[in-house]
Amino acid sequence: MATETAAAPVVDLWVELAEPDPFAVFDAMRAAGVADVRRVGVLCASAAHVRAARAAGAAAVVAVGDPRALAAAAPDLAVTPEELDAAVAARYGPDGSQRRFVLLNPGPALTTDAVKRAAGGVDLCHREPEYQQLDRRVRSKLRELAGVGTDWSIALLSGSGTAANESALRAAVRDGRRLLVVVNGVYGERLRTTAERAGIVTVPIEGSWTEPIDPGLVQAALAVDPDVDAIAVVHHETTTGLLNPLAPIADLAQLAGVRVVVDAISSFGVEEIDVQGIDFLTCSSNKCLHGLPGAAFVLVSPAGGRRARSVDPSSVALDLCTYLDGEASGSPPFTPAIPALAALDVALDRALAEGIEGRRGRYADRCEVLDFAFERLGLEQLVAAGARSHSIRSLRLPAGVSFAELHERLRVDGFVVYAGQGALAAHIFRVACMGELELDELRRFVGALERALGELRP
Repeated sequence: MATETAAAPVVDLWVELAEPDPFAVFDAMRAAGVADVRRVGVLCASAAHVRAARAAGAAAVVAVGDPRALAAAAPDLAVTPEELDAAVAARYGPDGSQRRFVLLNPGPALTTDAVKRAAGGVDLCHREPEYQQLDRRVRSKLRELAGVGTDWSIALLSGSGTAANESALRAAVRDGRRLLVVVNGVYGERLRTTAERAGIVTVPIEGSWTEPIDPGLVQAALAVDPDVDAIAVVHHETTTGLLNPLAPIADLAQLAGVRVVVDAISSFGVEEIDVQGIDFLTCSSNKCLHGLPGAAFVLVSPAGGRRARSVDPSSVALDLCTYLDGEASGSPPFTPAIPALAALDVALDRALAEGIEGRRGRYADRCEVLDFAFERLGLEQLVAAGARSHSIRSLRLPAGVSFAELHERLRVDGFVVYAGQGALAAHIFRVACMGELELDELRRFVGALERALGELRP
C-alpha cells in the first residue's frame, strides 16, 4: 500500500482559460473545490493568457501553440498541442520532475515557501544599495545566531560548504608550517585532501569512523610537532552522524598557540557550538539553516583574521582576505549568489525566531520518532546514542538488502534516503531529518520503510 505522497500529481486542477482573465482561475478553483493556487495549472493559448495565469499565481503556466511565438511571454513550459500530454506528464505528473519528495538526505533540505519565494524575488545588482542592504542583513543575522560580535568578520562565498572549507584552510596555515587534520570520516578525509592540493602539509589524526575523536590524540600530536600551525576538524561528520568534541580541541589549540578551523557545515544552526577558541567556522546555506544551496560562509575570529592577513594568498576565487575586504568595503569581490543569499536571509529569520535550542528540540523530537522505529524494525545504528547528532542516523543494511533496492522502493512512496560513503558505502544507509520536516511525514516514512523491508528482506 502506497503512502499519501505516492502517485500524487503536482497539479490537482488544470484550467483552460477562455479569456485572459486571472479571476477566471479563481472561479475554476471554487467550482472544483481546490483551495490552493499552488496546486493549479493553466493552459494558455496566447501571451495574454500567460500574463493572466501569472497574475493569478498559478503553480504551472503552460503555453500551448507555437513555442517560438509564445516563448517571449516566459511561460513555465511552451509546447505544441501534439506535445502537450507527454510534456505535462513528464514535468507535472505523478512521476514528473516537479514531484515533491520528502528529502531525508543530509542537504539540500526541505524549505518553506517563504524561502523559495525569496529566491525568486526581484533581480538585484550587487553594486547597488539594495544588495548591500541584503548583505548587511545576512551578516548581522549570522553573527546573532553564532553569538559573536562585530569584531568577528564574515566571508560570504558563492559555492558549497567545501568552497568555504578550502578558503579557510588556505588562510589558516603559514608557509613552512603544517595542518593537523582530524580524520574520522569522509569529510575529514576531504579536509585533508583539500589542504594537500592547496600545497599545505598535513598531519592526519586518524580515528574510528563510528566514534568521536579522542582529544588525547590531538594533544599527543601537538606535543611532538612544533610546526603545526592550525587544527582542522569536522564538527558533525555526516558520514555517520557523529559529533566530534570541539571545546577540548579548541582548549588544546589555545594552549599550543595554533588556530582552529571547524567544518560546521551540517551542525551550525542546530548543534551546540561554543565559538570560544574557534578561529574559522565554515557553513553553507542549505542544511540546518534551511536555506537553498549556493551560498557558503566563513565566520572569522579576530585572531583568525590576523592569521589570514599573515598568509600569502594562494588562490584568486578562494582567497579569504579578498572576501573579508569585500565586507569592509561593502562591495563583494565577485558576483554573489544573490538568490541563495535572499533565501538565506528569510531562513535566518525563522532560525532566530526559533532559536538554536528550540530548533534542536524540534530535531530531537524527530530523532525520537526515528530511533524508536529503527529499534522496532531491528535496524542497527552505527553510532552510540551519546555521540549522535540531532540530524543524521546511519544504519546497517539488513542482510540481503541492497541500498539501490531500498532507495528505489522508498522513492515510489515519495521518500529520498542517502547511501553510505567511502568504506561504508556497501554496508549502510543514512536517514537525515534536516529542514522543514513535519513529524507526520516521518511517521509516513516509517510506514514506508517497514513495508519496503518486509518486501526486500529474504
